[in-house]
Amino acid sequence: MIVRTDRRAAAPHPGPILKREYLDPAGVGVATLAGQIGIEPSRLEAMLAGAMSFDVDASIRFARALQVSAERLMQMQLRFDFASARGDARYAQVAVMRPVAPQPFPEREFLRGRLGFASNHGADGSYVFKEDRRRDETDEDYAGLHALWVGDRLRVFGTDGARLWTGPILQNLDGTILLPFARTAEWRGWFEAAYAADLAFGPDHAAFFERMEHA
Repeated sequence: MIVRTDRRAAAPHPGPILKREYLDPAGVGVATLAGQIGIEPSRLEAMLAGAMSFDVDASIRFARALQVSAERLMQMQLRFDFASARGDARYAQVAVMRPVAPQPFPEREFLRGRLGFASNHGADGSYVFKEDRRRDETDEDYAGLHALWVGDRLRVFGTDGARLWTGPILQNLDGTILLPFARTAEWRGWFEAAYAADLAFGPDHAAFFERMEHA
C-alpha cells in the first residue's frame, strides 16, 4: 500500500507527518522516542511510516511527549482509515436494512398531503406539502423538511397509489432527518417527485402546534 504523506492530501496518515514535521527537525530518533513514550520501537517505526494505525493509547502518549493534540491525531487517523476503506468492494454488498415487520400507522388523526420542499394549509384547512421544488437561498438539501419532526410517523404512496413506505421520523447523528429502511437518495427522490403522503404528529410536533394555537 502506498502511503500519502503530503499534509495537503485529502486524508494523510498522521505518522509520516509527525516524523517529518516534529521528529526529524528536532533530531529525535525512533529509539529515543520509543523509550520516552513507552512503545515498542518496531511498532513505533511502523506507525511513523504509515503502515500501522494510531490508537487512543498511542495518540495520548504522542500528545504528551510532543505537545500536540491527541484528538487531532485520532481524527487524522480516522479520515485516513475511512478514505482507505471506501473503495473496498465488500461494503457495496451491504444492503439497507428493511423492516422485519409491518410498520404501524395511526388509523385516525393524521394529515393527508403531498411531499415537497415547502408547506402550508390548503383551502379546506388541511395540511398540504406544496409541490414547490425550489430551494431556498442557501440551497440547503433539507429545505422544507422542517415539516417533519423526530417522533412523527410518515406514510408515503407511490405513483400507482400503493403504499411505498411507512415508518418513524428519526434523527441522524449529525442532527438531520433520517427515514429508516430507505436510503437517503431514495427518500429525497420522493420529495422531489411530490409523492402523496400521510403525516401523523409525534408528541413534540403536536405540542408545538398546541402552543401555536394558544399563543
